[in-house]
Amino acid sequence: MGVTVQVRDLDPAVNERLKGAAAAKGLSYSEYLRRELTRIAEKLRIEERWRDLTAEHNERSQAQLEGAPVLPRLPVRTEEIVRGIREDRNSR
Repeated sequence: MGVTVQVRDLDPAVNERLKGAAAAKGLSYSEYLRRELTRIAEKLRIEERWRDLTAEHNERSQAQLEGAPVLPRLPVRTEEIVRGIREDRNSR
């Protein structure tokens, strides 16, 4: 079961623009907002994963500069990435 979200003090002009965007796509206001919030959350998840990978890369680079042994990173195949994204979407 989903959660209920309440937004207070939304600018009326913003509200009307969002309602107009929902209508233009043939969606209810709730469905439009649900999709947009899901899209934002997915973008945040990807950005977080990118930060983790960047930090890992920087740590590995620093270790190489210091002469420490670096374990090889196993490559991730495209199929594994696609499967993970689909599983994540299906779990919602």
